[in-house]
Amino acid sequence: MPAQAKPSDFIYNPSVLQQDSRLMSAYIQSLRDPARAYGFIKQFTLAKSGEPMTDWERVYYVLTMSRLEAYTIIEEEPLDVIGELEALAQKLEKPWIKAEVLLHKAILAKETAQYDDGLRYLDEVLEIAKQTGFKNLTARALKWQANIWYYQSKYDQVLSNYLKALSYFEEQQDYAQVTLILSNIGNMYLDMDQWALAQKYNKKAFAVLKRNKIQNDYTAALLYIHAGIVANYYNHKDEEAENIRKAITHASKTGSSYIQLVTLTNYTSILLDENKLEASLQKSKECLKMADDIKDRLGRAFCYESKSLAYVQLELLQKALNSAHLALKTYEEYGSNSQVIRIYKLISEIYAKRGNYKASLGYFQQYIEQKESHFLRQKREEIRELQTQYITQQKEHQIALLKAESKLKSAQIDSQHFREIILLLSILLGIAVLGLLYRRNNYLSKNNVALEQSNVSLTEQSFQDPLTGMYNRRYIQQWIAGKIKGDMPRSSRYIVALLDVDYFKRINDAYGHDIGDRVLQEMATRLQNSCRGHDKVARWGGEEFVAIFSVSESSNTYELLDRIRCSVMLENVNIEGKVLAATVSIGAVEVESRSALADSWQKWLVKADNALYQVKANGRNSVGIEPK
Repeated sequence: MPAQAKPSDFIYNPSVLQQDSRLMSAYIQSLRDPARAYGFIKQFTLAKSGEPMTDWERVYYVLTMSRLEAYTIIEEEPLDVIGELEALAQKLEKPWIKAEVLLHKAILAKETAQYDDGLRYLDEVLEIAKQTGFKNLTARALKWQANIWYYQSKYDQVLSNYLKALSYFEEQQDYAQVTLILSNIGNMYLDMDQWALAQKYNKKAFAVLKRNKIQNDYTAALLYIHAGIVANYYNHKDEEAENIRKAITHASKTGSSYIQLVTLTNYTSILLDENKLEASLQKSKECLKMADDIKDRLGRAFCYESKSLAYVQLELLQKALNSAHLALKTYEEYGSNSQVIRIYKLISEIYAKRGNYKASLGYFQQYIEQKESHFLRQKREEIRELQTQYITQQKEHQIALLKAESKLKSAQIDSQHFREIILLLSILLGIAVLGLLYRRNNYLSKNNVALEQSNVSLTEQSFQDPLTGMYNRRYIQQWIAGKIKGDMPRSSRYIVALLDVDYFKRINDAYGHDIGDRVLQEMATRLQNSCRGHDKVARWGGEEFVAIFSVSESSNTYELLDRIRCSVMLENVNIEGKVLAATVSIGAVEVESRSALADSWQKWLVKADNALYQVKANGRNSVGIEPK
């Protein structure tokens, strides 16, 4: 038997438990079995017999219908979900309803490429989720953060959030959401050209879908699309066509124009492979009309790309070029890097077919450069992370071996002492043997001390960032947890600060990663020189550093951090013959005590990150302090 889904956290609210059970069942089943959920809604509205809903009934009705509008075909007109929930949140004064409003605003912002606005809304959702303790709400906010970061190609953050959300959803037994998360991870790996991993996660998603008998056509269509794309990569054309046609069948049973649009763009490729060129072109035109109807500009770009491919096969190269450029313009506006890369290659191929090899070469060079920038930076970070993990693991292994050897030596010393007592009782071995034992004991004691010193040295190295030589994230986390005896004095106040090198990607793109590494090393040195010996300063990851200061009540936080900002920034610095300038942005929060710092470390880190985000939004090269 499949596990039964648990309802979202707020369903346990006393106010909810008093509502019609059909309404509650509809919400709970809205992702797992939308058609069944819609049946519950119809029963509920029929039972009302035209009687107005209560405010609480309206809340759950709106939340349920907001899902069903996408996941199944319904008779009712679309609701103004945000408008209705905003009014109900104000009337009922429940923070979680406000969070649902913000979540829907974030989704809308994502769909219109207003990514910064979307992330800001989601930060508010996470704060409310933390205050209310609603884990399902937390997980959904983390998922949508990742969905936005996906479009910004921040794959490390995307994967981190998806895995956190996955853990929450599994704990809640919300397997419909688990399936979607696994599918999204697979899609991310598609974007990164990591096909084996993409296939692995898509198969995992299918397994969860089938094991838990999830009857959601939207989710099924998504999985079959991804399976078709993977099959295309492995040149399994029949399998690809079968999966895309299954996706079309499932998409037709949903109310989602988005999923229908995606399946249609993939279907045009199948028709091209089957040499049905006119049919493919016709479907591309239908695709454009559908995108126009729902005002989906990014969808239009996919349709133009499909249309361009059809024109190429029909040898209508000018039309192919025009459509490709229209797609490119939109992809660039939306910051869709992987799509931009793909279109550069397509345009290069079109120019080559037209005999314009100079233009073809130009676009091919852009294709190569963008592909390097898009993927190699990610690979570099992955390799560095693996190197750091490997070095740390190796050193920890060495420490364990040395400690074991040290214990053995100590045991030898204890045994030696015992033998000394026996020998002292026996005068047969004489003074010469006693002297020999004394010298051996002295040697072993010195060796034991050396081993302990080696242990300390290796432990310190495992906390060291290999690039900059400063402490790493692991050291800070261990110190916060109280596992490292630090020398920071007790203080009336502490400051947690995050420092980020401004426009660091531009330095890497313009001068290469070796110069970028040198910039980080120079800034790390300046940062350490600007801080006191007992301040905790570390490289947090990438171009980001973290610092913890103990200060007196009278200290001016802004002046302290601004002094450090000025000390760290580079002005006309010569690095390997390149004259460079670089600034930093600093976000910080004040913490009232050492215990508060340890008890709520993640909270302070998020607040410092929020302050850093505001500094960046306001132009960078400045200091921001988040209220407590």
